[in-house]
Amino acid sequence: TAHAQPQVATVEEAAQINAGLALQLCITPGVPGPQRAQMFRQAGFAERVDRSTVNSDTTHYFFAPSESAQVELYYGEMPLHCIVTSNVIGVTIANGVLDQVVPRVYPGFQRQVQFGPVDPATGQPAQCVSYVDPTNPIGLAIGVYAGGPRGGCAENGTVQFFSGARV
Repeated sequence: TAHAQPQVATVEEAAQINAGLALQLCITPGVPGPQRAQMFRQAGFAERVDRSTVNSDTTHYFFAPSESAQVELYYGEMPLHCIVTSNVIGVTIANGVLDQVVPRVYPGFQRQVQFGPVDPATGQPAQCVSYVDPTNPIGLAIGVYAGGPRGGCAENGTVQFFSGARV
């Protein structure tokens, strides 16, 4: 099994590896919340847990080494969500992470690209990749957008991976 890797050449490489591992654990189908949390523990992620005192709501926060990637895993009264973020890599590197992970877990999903504003550093528009279930118009979509308060498809050196129904 894969483990979060503390020894790599750069923080960016660590973030890429750890975000990929986290994304794979998040999007593996058919795993209930408590077992999914255990998968993160076994992969070497540090953990903080918030448990509701009034209902079954549970939120786990997992942190890769050097906090190169973070995960919010929620389950309880509402549908499970598992969100991977990184303040180290941006959407460009994250697109490559998606391209490595999603086709392995969901073969047959279609790759789509959304274009954002022009990145002043490159003169090219930002690109945000997503993968969608071609058999279901409101089916699963897995993709990325810029992290931070404004989000959207921009290259700002942060990223949030999403997965959920297209609505």
